[in-house]
Amino acid sequence: MEANLMTKELIQFDMAAESKEEVIAQMSDMMNADGRLLNRDGYEKDVLAREAQDSTAVGFLAATPHAKSAHVSVPSLTFARLRHPIKWDKESDEEVSLVFQVAVPADGKGERHLEILAGLFRKLIYDEFRDALMLAETKEKVLELIGEL
Repeated sequence: MEANLMTKELIQFDMAAESKEEVIAQMSDMMNADGRLLNRDGYEKDVLAREAQDSTAVGFLAATPHAKSAHVSVPSLTFARLRHPIKWDKESDEEVSLVFQVAVPADGKGERHLEILAGLFRKLIYDEFRDALMLAETKEKVLELIGEL
């Protein structure tokens, strides 16, 4: 994992939320509190704009809201395990319990956000990975499971 793509401060268990907007707001707060955003509200707007284009619910009870944004100072990955599954989109019945929110600077060279997402997708297809995340009791365990992306 590159220097601090994810830290314990960017992991939350038992997040209480009733909508994807609440999840995205809380995860944006986590990134902002960890000094990863230049403008918290601007970043959140960029994530919601990306959501409006196409759902980031990816199956397997998981969603990957993300944005390449001018309001991000360093590439970051936040993880939340929700207290109870929520319906991610009004148009779909797909439920989500595991959320990985990705933030990368807009001026960054290349497609770092796509590399992070591809790394997550390669892991999410395995029941063992998702089950381990659902059962993880420590933030260190989550960091170990996610590993290099």
